[in-house]
Amino acid sequence: MDSSKRPKAGIFGDHTRETWVWLGNELFDESGEIIADVRSDVLYVANERLLIESTPGTMRFRCRATTSDGSVFTINQQSFSVAELVARCGTRRYELRRVSPWRKERVILNGGVEVARMRPMTSGRVEFHVGTVGGDKLPFVDAVFLSWGCVLVDSSVRRPRI
Repeated sequence: MDSSKRPKAGIFGDHTRETWVWLGNELFDESGEIIADVRSDVLYVANERLLIESTPGTMRFRCRATTSDGSVFTINQQSFSVAELVARCGTRRYELRRVSPWRKERVILNGGVEVARMRPMTSGRVEFHVGTVGGDKLPFVDAVFLSWGCVLVDSSVRRPRI
C-alpha cells in the first residue's frame, strides 16, 4: 500500500466524487490501488490500525473499532431490522439507511446530508461512492470504517483472511 496515495482519497470537496470497491477484504480506489485492507479483524487504513469487533447475529448487529489514539468507532442497529444503523466515529455521528426494503444499498448521512452511498453486489463486490452530495467532508478513516461495517452487515459474500 503506497501511503502517499492514501491521503488524497480522503479529501472530498464540493465537486469530488470517487468510487471505491471492496473485493474480499481489500478496498481499492478508482486507480486500482489498495487503500485499506482487513486482516485478522484489524482494519489497516492510512497510518491507522483499527481493531474490529463485530456481532453479526441474526437478531442484533454491532460493530466496534478502537483507533491507536483510543478513539472509539461504533455501528449499532437501532431497531428490529438492520435497515437503519447509527454510527459514531469519535465525536462524529452518521446514519446508515437502506434506500429500499428490497435492496441492500445504503446512504450514509451526516447531519441529514448524504456523504456516501454503498452498493453491495451479489458477486460479493461492494461499491462505495463517496462525496456524492454537497461540500461536507467525510474523513478518510471514517469512510473506510463505515464502508467496512456495511460490508459486514450487507455483503452477500465475505471472504475472511487470516
